[in-house]
Amino acid sequence: MSSHGHDARKHLHIAVQPVTAEVRAPYGGLRSEQLQARMMAAGDEPDLSEAEQFCERARELFRAIAVSRAEDHS
Repeated sequence: MSSHGHDARKHLHIAVQPVTAEVRAPYGGLRSEQLQARMMAAGDEPDLSEAEQFCERARELFRAIAVSRAEDHS
């Protein structure tokens, strides 16, 4: 997570990056932003179709959570 702005947070960035031991191994076991920085510098990007599938599943889960919370408050 990171945010930027002059003296106060203007907005927030949250990176969702599925990471496995296999992904971390070539980068010496790095995690979080250090791993992301090294992967970007190396041009190592996730497979586009896998990223799209992950995003669609995440959308479904977020929708289900929102509906569940709305039902709990009614």
